[in-house]
Formats: sequence, C-alpha cells, structure tokens
Amino acid sequence: MVTAISAQRLAVTFPGRGRKRGLEALAELDLEIPAGRVVGVLGPNGSGKTTLLRVLAGLQPPTSGTATVLGLPPTARPLRRRAAYQPEGPLPIGVLSAPEFLAWVGASIGLDNRDSDERAARWLERLDLRHAGKRWVRTFSTGMQKRLALAAVLIGDPEVLLLDEPTSGLDPFGSAEVIQILRERAAAGTTVLMASHHLSEVEEICDEVVVLHGGRLCARGSLDELLGTDACSLVVKGLDAAAMHALADLAKSRGGEVLGVERRRSHLFALFRRLAGSAGEPHRG
Repeated sequence: MVTAISAQRLAVTFPGRGRKRGLEALAELDLEIPAGRVVGVLGPNGSGKTTLLRVLAGLQPPTSGTATVLGLPPTARPLRRRAAYQPEGPLPIGVLSAPEFLAWVGASIGLDNRDSDERAARWLERLDLRHAGKRWVRTFSTGMQKRLALAAVLIGDPEVLLLDEPTSGLDPFGSAEVIQILRERAAAGTTVLMASHHLSEVEEICDEVVVLHGGRLCARGSLDELLGTDACSLVVKGLDAAAMHALADLAKSRGGEVLGVERRRSHLFALFRRLAGSAGEPHRG
C-alpha cells in the first residue's frame, strides 16, 4: 500500500524564554498513513495536533526527525498543489471578496485564470457562498469563513488534505456538507488527515484515529479496535414487551447476561441530516 504521509522520530521543541523551560510539542513521533485514508487526530489542547499538521504543511521545521508527504519533504515546491492545509482561525487578506480570494489561492498554486475561476464557481456554489457576492471576507460569519477556507484547499484538487478543525464554527447542516465532501474526496483517493474536537464527526468519517497526548502518540487504530468491547448487540424490531422479556429470558438461559432493554434511537447529527433533505418541512417524532 502506498504511503501518503510519513513521520520518523519527529520532534518539535519550542524554546523557552528567561527561566521558562522549552515546550516539547512533538516527541519522537512515528507515523505512517496510507494513501486514500481518512485519519482523525485527537487529543486535548496542547497535545501537538496543530504542530503536527503545520510540520506536514511545511510551515514548522522539526527540531529533529523527518517527515514526508507523498514521498517529498513538506517544503517541496510540487506539494503546493498536491497537498493543501486548512488552518484554524480567520482567513488572510480580509479585504477580498470570496471569488477574489479563491482567485488569489488559484494563482498561488499555479492554476490558469480560466481553470481557477471555473473551480472557484463550482465550490462557491457547493458550499453555499455564491450569495456573498462582493462582500469582503472579513465581514463573513465564522461559518462562512470556514466554508471558504475549505473551498480554498479544494480548489487545486489536492492528493492530501491537512485539516485543522474543519467543522469548527459550522452549524449541523454545514458540518454535514463538509463531511459529505470529505467522503467524496476520500472515495476518489484523497488522503485526509484532520484534527478535530468533534468526536461524533470523527466517528462519522474517519477510517482510523491517532490520539496524541503531550506530543506523544498514545493510541492508534480503527474505532472498532480502540473502542470495541466483548458485549454484542441484538437489534430487534416489532416485538411487544412480553416478547422482549421472553427473549431476554432465553438469552439468560443460554448463559448470556442481559445488560439492559431500551428503545434504540438515532443521534442529533442524523436528525439534522434528515431535516436537510426534507426541503424544510416540519419534522415530527
């Protein structure tokens, strides 16, 4: 399997000032991510998630160790178009409109004007930003800025996406659209490495997760591998209470332990997704 992202003994230490000790943001991290995978980077604030993404984006030199993206050093010129980084926070050059901002991004990665404009129009439509017109980016809401930031990293059709909190500040409809786009990109072969605090969304889309703590890799694997237990679920529909109790008694007679009988329900994110597809019609339970 082709490796898209690799790190060997990667370390980043920020020097201290005065009597303050230096901060070890990453500590001899080893990581291999195959092409076409969607991997979530989890961890508390200060665990090294953003530092890892910045190193892979070529914006933060490591103190020691090495990293490669698509077999190249993160600062390699060809990666300007083949890999794209979406940082957290406001967009630069806030006095441009959304089309002007995407034109600037397109020019910076070497797209010709016509191709850049066509791609920009497509993503502005997909991400519901056409209505912004000539408004300056700095007047956008947080959610609008986040959607425009995603359009900016997608405009070059990159092979690797490095995303820092891509759904932060979005409403559930916006989050659902971002997740759908990332699913489509992954299906087309794009590798996605995303840091997120939104655990339900990580469960929705990620093939596996990497958990950092104190700059160190403390866990990695699929959600089944990391969260699986020896308990199994039997999902049943259409039985009345008496039949459910009989089924529970049968399980006990076969040596099983009934941990509980409760009505299964979906989650709020799924509710918003259904509402988004119902053309705004009122939903009743």
